[in-house]
Amino acid sequence: MKQVILFFLWAIYCPLCAQTLANEDFRIHYTGTVMSGLQVGCTDCSVGNQINASAYLINGVQLTRRLNVGIGIGADSYQHWKVMPLFLTVSEKLSGKKNGLLLQLNLGRAWAWVDRQQYPLPNFSQEGGLVIHPAVVYQIGLEKFNLNFSFGYKRQMAGYSSRWEYQTPQGLVYNETTVRNEFNRFVMQIGFGWK
Repeated sequence: MKQVILFFLWAIYCPLCAQTLANEDFRIHYTGTVMSGLQVGCTDCSVGNQINASAYLINGVQLTRRLNVGIGIGADSYQHWKVMPLFLTVSEKLSGKKNGLLLQLNLGRAWAWVDRQQYPLPNFSQEGGLVIHPAVVYQIGLEKFNLNFSFGYKRQMAGYSSRWEYQTPQGLVYNETTVRNEFNRFVMQIGFGWK
């Protein structure tokens, strides 16, 4: 977690200092991006890899020619799980003006829902968890629009718990089940952005 905080501070501080020194003529402006793609990985690797869908909507502000920050919401699928992450995003352009390479970090929390037909248990509660999604993005600029090709890694936590009781000759018995999943996926996305 310490490295993530240091990355955020570095990603914001360095471009702001460079822009101040260069005294560039730049105006802060709104940006938006819609991303969609595939996630490849395994939850239970004994049954093999799974390919699942992923989509994001990111609204942000371009602070410098290189630095962009924003907030995003997504929809991810992991076999029996549906996850909706809400995250902060920071991206920094490494090269190029219109076309170029970006480093991006999405960090946030998600809500999760498991397929109840798969787990019909009483007193059922489900919860999401931390989302960490670093990516390398190649961006092709077209006037006020851009096309993005993103390749990265995503770590998503989700789980459920259930508690039920039943009567035995010895008295009332309580049973509790708790399951925690950690989804680790390689993510490939294509997106469309605007200013």
